[in-house]
Amino acid sequence: MVAKYPILLISLIVLGDRISALTPLFNMTEYYKLPKLYKYDDFDRCLQEFDAKAVYCIIDTHIKPNTSAAIWPLIEKFSNDTKRSFRHDRIQRGLCMNLCEKIMEKYDYETQMKYYLKQFNETNEVTFDPNTFREALDWRIKYKRLANQCVNFELKRQFSIMGYSAVEYCVSNQEEDPLDYLDIVFLVLLGSIILAVILSSFFDYKMKKKHSSNMKSSDYYRTPLKKGLSQKLALFSLPRNWQILMTKRRTTLSKDLRFIQSARFLIMYLVIAGHCMLFNCIFPLLNPEYVEFNYRRMITMLIFNGITVIQTYFTISGFLLGVQFADYSERNKTFTVKDFFASILYRYVRLVPIYLFMILLDATWLIKLQDGPVWKRVAETERTFCRNNWWANLLFVNNYFTVDEPCLQQGWYLATDFQLFILGLLLLAFVRRFPKLLRPTIGLAVILSYVSPALVTYFHQLEGVVMIRPEALKYVLWYERSYRQMYIPTHTNYGSYLAGLIAGLTYHKLKRSEFNIRQHKPFLFLWYCVLPLAVMLLLSAYVFYEYDFEKPAVWIALYSALSKNLWGLIFGVLFVGLAFGVGWFLKRLLSNPVFRPLGKITYAVYLCHLFVIRATLGNIRQPIYVSDVRILVSTSSTLLLSYIMGLFLCLAIEIPFSNFQKQLFHKKPEVYYEENIDLSKNGVQNMAESNGTR
Repeated sequence: MVAKYPILLISLIVLGDRISALTPLFNMTEYYKLPKLYKYDDFDRCLQEFDAKAVYCIIDTHIKPNTSAAIWPLIEKFSNDTKRSFRHDRIQRGLCMNLCEKIMEKYDYETQMKYYLKQFNETNEVTFDPNTFREALDWRIKYKRLANQCVNFELKRQFSIMGYSAVEYCVSNQEEDPLDYLDIVFLVLLGSIILAVILSSFFDYKMKKKHSSNMKSSDYYRTPLKKGLSQKLALFSLPRNWQILMTKRRTTLSKDLRFIQSARFLIMYLVIAGHCMLFNCIFPLLNPEYVEFNYRRMITMLIFNGITVIQTYFTISGFLLGVQFADYSERNKTFTVKDFFASILYRYVRLVPIYLFMILLDATWLIKLQDGPVWKRVAETERTFCRNNWWANLLFVNNYFTVDEPCLQQGWYLATDFQLFILGLLLLAFVRRFPKLLRPTIGLAVILSYVSPALVTYFHQLEGVVMIRPEALKYVLWYERSYRQMYIPTHTNYGSYLAGLIAGLTYHKLKRSEFNIRQHKPFLFLWYCVLPLAVMLLLSAYVFYEYDFEKPAVWIALYSALSKNLWGLIFGVLFVGLAFGVGWFLKRLLSNPVFRPLGKITYAVYLCHLFVIRATLGNIRQPIYVSDVRILVSTSSTLLLSYIMGLFLCLAIEIPFSNFQKQLFHKKPEVYYEENIDLSKNGVQNMAESNGTR
């Protein structure tokens, strides 16, 4: 009976989508009359054809309103629908300035100036800070007049309109990119890591030959070395770290929570899919109508509102912290201030090594991997931002600072999660110190988790969901208000973490009381409703994309608070049920051993997957034709390459530094390859390891 409900829900969704598709979204005959959003000259020919210095520039143009032009009402119609359409009064051109000069040389000065339009609105310039790109300010000044004339030469002759153009950046065939000290530092670091892996693996191999001739290789590498120099020399041993990655824990608790690894992997897949779609929309598009059409479909709200799935990682983090703190409290009489700061320090040190490596990689060698007309936008922005703003990442405050110039943009999650960990630990320490205040404290925290997003939504006049506007995609959401004020701050994400925290405490309490939740009918009914509720929650965003509501509005603020927190509640219930074996087939599927290593690598994959996307997709020469198949192929290839790179990062950096850290924190030797959801020992360490991506 239960199985019928998801099938019925899916059928209704598909039917609703088909009905909505019958309604004409826009007249394609009219649509094709619009100026192309993107139009690029041949990049390679421009830089190779001319004997003298050749320059290729990316130009952003803002079309001036002109009611006398026949095309203007159509441009205005689409440009005003900012929720579902690109700004068609903002276009981009890739121009070979040498060809541009040749065209303008045919006309006298007076004719040339007819194609020049000064900036007509002080707020119409939407482009990067020129300091983002090396020499961009010089290019902008040098080609200001010529860029305007060349773009308007096209617009005036074809559409009887004109616009103001600004040079975003230029590429020359005489550019040089010599190595600087940071480039060399990264090479030395990478070489040192590779050398350490080779020497450590060789040392461990020789130790195996010397001491374990009668032992299987896997058994030897699975056995921790005695504390001392040998243990430290084997830290980077590849076969030993491989066994750490593949080791299966056999405790009851590890068996209960094994689904966590599959949840990490599946959410990581959705994150990569969303980012591949995002980058395919960031690049110049041959068919922007594909994006605009999908913004008008109900079923694609599962994708555009799919950014909500990142809340699942917060719920996982809170869930693990709740379980681990409860377990720690059972075995220890006190949780001191020293334990509190030790947990924070331990977590910080665990996260930083691989994080720092990726920051340094993006700040140095990413820019050298590819070229092309949009490569500077893809890679040099990352280079500049990481060189200028690395401090915000390493202090884990980049969800509040440098948001419009982010280094490793996905690092906002790590900052938010780190801050939530501190808040969650404070909350748990407080209720442990004052157990009689448990219920009022948790109740107050729940109220605040709803009040915070509601107030932000109301006073900033935001929509009821985090809005991903097509135009904002061009700038990777850096300037999108809902992204900055609602999506990434800690104070608007606390609800999902708190839901996970409560779910973890609930699981631990029920487990200790031997309560059989599988025979509790109200909970089972709620559990089987959670996935349909999650789908309905994602689809509800369609209302806010389809209609404009007067703001501020109390009902929108209340809806925002509910939707922001409901996701964590849904998955908190789901995790408690799975931990107790509810959902027989689903539990078995999610507990499949294949997910164990895939889940463990998730942190490394999360940090490197945008590097892979940039390096593999960023060298395009012309506007791309985006389609479902292209996004699927991009997602699949990125997933594979990210896990290959993530495997290297995990084996060569994450695991060695994690083991070294454990040696520093503990005097007694231990089986330091145990899974981080094993709660049988190391309470402070386990609490520090409750990251959703780890």
